[in-house]
Amino acid sequence: MLDIRTLSESQLYVESDRWQCNFGHGEPVKLGLVLEAVDTGDGDGNGYSYVIDASLIPQPESMDREILQEAIEEGRETVEEQIRYAYECYGGVSVNIDAVQPAKASCGFSSFVAESNIRTRIAGTGEEMETRHFQDLEEAICFARDFYAVYAPVIFGFIDMVLDHPQRAGGTGWDKIRQMAKKAN
Repeated sequence: MLDIRTLSESQLYVESDRWQCNFGHGEPVKLGLVLEAVDTGDGDGNGYSYVIDASLIPQPESMDREILQEAIEEGRETVEEQIRYAYECYGGVSVNIDAVQPAKASCGFSSFVAESNIRTRIAGTGEEMETRHFQDLEEAICFARDFYAVYAPVIFGFIDMVLDHPQRAGGTGWDKIRQMAKKAN
């Protein structure tokens, strides 16, 4: 079952007991997905300037205790505030959420969820990808909650490939998750 939490007016966090990766030793690391509505400022005058960025991070129970302690020291008391702190301070593994169901290949259901416009966007890795653009923050978050969150489990069918992908800051997704995950005693 999916657990969807609001982190801020522009951020959602989604997790499931089944979402995990394994480094080949120790406990598997449970993963969560942050969906963030971002105003790209490139609406081309038509108002469709919001996109959804998606990133994988360890679930709080799998998060490095030092990261959680830092969050608490910063006054972040709730789990949602701690997740947001970890994401905003440490980042996550970027995921092309539109690859779950390519924007142009959607079966029509997505058009009932929110008004969107499909355009090509250059990802941080330099690759071109078809991306949904939304008119405003509300439409973007509505779509993230009702569509992306629901279809997110598909990502975990090929999690090894997602984590094998190089990251902008260097290393792979495996390295990023290992950096943020609870350390073995």
